[in-house]
Amino acid sequence: MWKRKLPSGKWQYGTTYTDPLTGIEHQATITLIKKNDHIGQEQLCKKITNIIAATGKPSEITFGELCRRNVEHTKQYCKPQTAISTQGYMNTLKRLIGENVIVSTLNAPIVSKYLHDINVTTYNDRLKRFKVLMRWGYAEDLVEDVKWLDKLKPMKCQPVREKDRYKYLEHDEITKLFDGMKNEKWKLLSEFLILSGLRIGEAIALNDDDVDMTNKVIHITKTYAPAIKAISSTKTQMSCRDVYMQPELYDCCHRIKIYIKREQMIFAYRSDIFIPNVNTGSYIPYNTFEYYVRRNTERLIGRRLTSHAFRHTHVAMLAENSVSLDTIMRRVGHADSRTTKDIYMHVTKNMKWQDAQQISIVKIINN
Repeated sequence: MWKRKLPSGKWQYGTTYTDPLTGIEHQATITLIKKNDHIGQEQLCKKITNIIAATGKPSEITFGELCRRNVEHTKQYCKPQTAISTQGYMNTLKRLIGENVIVSTLNAPIVSKYLHDINVTTYNDRLKRFKVLMRWGYAEDLVEDVKWLDKLKPMKCQPVREKDRYKYLEHDEITKLFDGMKNEKWKLLSEFLILSGLRIGEAIALNDDDVDMTNKVIHITKTYAPAIKAISSTKTQMSCRDVYMQPELYDCCHRIKIYIKREQMIFAYRSDIFIPNVNTGSYIPYNTFEYYVRRNTERLIGRRLTSHAFRHTHVAMLAENSVSLDTIMRRVGHADSRTTKDIYMHVTKNMKWQDAQQISIVKIINN
């Protein structure tokens, strides 16, 4: 907002605003008899609101404008990395549907055609993002009708193996993976993730003193956000937690600390990060580690997985050892997670079936 005193002695206040339908910038001004910044700003906002309201009904909003407003809303109320991800999703939807398409002209057949992809997962992901966007627009009074969204159904996926559906490793797969990994540092980090259940971003962000060997606790208070390549707050409030070091995890942490001390002596660098980048002493390259995991899981166990599968593996191993669901969810920092529950239920169901199979062959009275 700017202001200036007119030759008449009155004060003029002005600012620029963007037309929500065209994206063109305009200027709005108001004039007051006396200088009053508060009233000037208040009247300017009211004038712009009235102008925008008069430019068209919500049904006339373009798809590009709807996407833009959604991104701006995300920037205002969410973390920077979430805003960057949202911008990426919106760019994809705008490319497929078109920026200048009037939202009110969209219907189920048209959208299904626009979002179509041979890959079932890709189509379903696009559809999910589109529905979220449209329902947000409806809640913001930018879209008048979203009932037709129920006509859009996700494509059915081909049946997959249970361990592929939930993306976790079996005991023999863990052994094969670790036996075949050649990079000792990435191998140690992979072992650390399986034994702790931490997200990769949480592990990257750890400082050396976050790993309290005396009290056998790992303090999770932050995460590394790849989208902004910086440290950020944890994913949710529940993600701030202390993770107990069971003997296996304690031993792994001890070996990591020894490895890093040796690495710092050889390459002459200092860092207070738990697992630092050897080249800079800063945070390890997220994409490099993820590429290493994807390449080695595919090569060694025949399934292309990300590091998040290690977190799922942790959940599966705890469930297999009869650790309660509530305890597991507190350990991994989940207030509620469908994936965690699905893995837990699948593993415990298998255990009950195996128990029943053992008992079914037992003869108690008639031997």
